[in-house]
Amino acid sequence: MAVRDSQSQELIEEVRVATESGRQEHAAELLKQAVASNPNNAAVRHQLSEFLIANGYSEEAIQQLEKTTVLAPDDPGPYIDLSYLLYEKKQYTDALKNLELGLNLDPTNIRALLLKGELEELAGLNSSAVETYHRVLQVEPYNIVSRLKLAALQIKQGESNRATPILRPICHNTAATIDQRAEAQWLLGVAYGSQQRWTDSIASLEQAMKNRSDISADDWYRLAYACLQANEMEKVYPAVTQALTLNPLHTESNRLSSYLTQQTNQVNIQQASMYTPLQRPGIIGQEVPSIPIETLQAPRGWEQRGRLSISSAKVRPQ
Repeated sequence: MAVRDSQSQELIEEVRVATESGRQEHAAELLKQAVASNPNNAAVRHQLSEFLIANGYSEEAIQQLEKTTVLAPDDPGPYIDLSYLLYEKKQYTDALKNLELGLNLDPTNIRALLLKGELEELAGLNSSAVETYHRVLQVEPYNIVSRLKLAALQIKQGESNRATPILRPICHNTAATIDQRAEAQWLLGVAYGSQQRWTDSIASLEQAMKNRSDISADDWYRLAYACLQANEMEKVYPAVTQALTLNPLHTESNRLSSYLTQQTNQVNIQQASMYTPLQRPGIIGQEVPSIPIETLQAPRGWEQRGRLSISSAKVRPQ
């Protein structure tokens, strides 16, 4: 056994050298030789699985991890690695089963807890997911991923007042990535919208958009809606245009566009009668008329507070 372990370690050292020199295929072959020379060495199998994962060989990695869990049933690492691979393949039941085995061995494993929260969200178990993210924060109070997920869930559950104190510090946290700060800023804008703090909502949404690369038509419509509520009409028009550029069939953006066109036509008639140029369509020293909710729907989530008028809308999580 000692000889086999020594041979395996020598092969693993060769794997390291081959990997560092960019000879990935040779490294993979060496690792397989190491496993073949000592098939009951769980550590070598786990190292092979990590190499396979890093190089995109997920099916082979799953096979090695399944064997590793048999050889080392008291090691949480292989269970958790296997859970992530099964999660990526949408095998959620098997992922959760292995995850629970890993967490039984290591109850405070942050990586495992974050995946558990994800799986609970997918299953619609939002209250359980909230508890799981709180477990993460008990272990690591400033874990940004958990804070973002917790805040998003609180917004989804109509508790935006709890989300805002979590999100504001992340927006200025230099330890957070640019993407994380942008996500925090966006969620903060959504939370402010749920509280009908439209000016604050616009400021946060606009700031987030500066650093987001995946802005959708829904996102632009959300900004347009907030601007309409705040009567910042000069921002409504470009936001609607952006939404329809991304998705010409976006239902609510088309409804809002139709409404704005009607207002513009009315203003054109009035402006023509006064022989003055049209500067800001929809605004001629008077308030923009209220829009019936059946004509223009609030962004998803913001519509829950009331159904009588647009100004009684609530928030959608992102």
